[in-house]
Amino acid sequence: MRENSRKKVVIAKDIGFCSGVERAVKLAEESLSQCKKVYTLDALLHNEEEMRRLKESGVSALTSLKHKGKVVLLPAHGSTSLERKKADENFEKVIDTVCPFVLRTVQIIEELKKEDYKIAIVGDRGHREVKVLSDAASCNLLGVFQDRDEIKKELKASKIGVVAQSTIGQDTFFSIVNKLVTVTDELRFFNTVCKETLRRQAEAKEIAKKADCMIVIGDKTSANSCRLFQMVKEINKHSYFIQTEDDLAIIPFERFNIIGIASGTSTPYWLIEKVARRIRK
Repeated sequence: MRENSRKKVVIAKDIGFCSGVERAVKLAEESLSQCKKVYTLDALLHNEEEMRRLKESGVSALTSLKHKGKVVLLPAHGSTSLERKKADENFEKVIDTVCPFVLRTVQIIEELKKEDYKIAIVGDRGHREVKVLSDAASCNLLGVFQDRDEIKKELKASKIGVVAQSTIGQDTFFSIVNKLVTVTDELRFFNTVCKETLRRQAEAKEIAKKADCMIVIGDKTSANSCRLFQMVKEINKHSYFIQTEDDLAIIPFERFNIIGIASGTSTPYWLIEKVARRIRK
């Protein structure tokens, strides 16, 4: 807790990059020490400001799988079998920065497929991680579910295995699992929601209960940042989602004495520090 005049700024302890994103950025920076120009397949992580910083250092995101070069990094959210094949064909060195939590879920899917389970994935359909998990499930994919109401009575499968996008809300996951039980004879589910994400959500909600206003720092393309904001907004109506310190202009700070700060798992700490400095001013 820090004080500025009569204002108190409470910053979550669990903030900044999660371990998976931190690993991906570290691998990118290590690659730059060996090669002045490296590429990433799609965005390495979902934060525009951090991607801009990496680009200034020599990291460029590919817009086409046809590009050729020396070094390419596969993103933290994972890559499909086709993307990995193209990367191996077109680059001298391929570095996979996939988050260990995502990799574990892919391995679970592979084991379920061997036992002829249909795979149900709980997550956001447009998210890269869900696309990667769907690719792993291939012809065994039962479907991607965002809400329990999407599970209809006519949906039938004798054996269903359920996994989750790592940043999905746990309540949503269990709600869908409970509904899937009604359409199958056998169900196995694996709670693949990231434990780091759950700890961050729990801490942010506790701060939101005590703060006069709550600020969540993240990128609009970051699913976990947007979900974190929705969670704290339900607790504290004076909650604000910002991407950079310039967005603070919309907040009427004169009305608040205790200001809480939390962040998504792909928000760099240097950006959080800039926001905190601006608030103190």
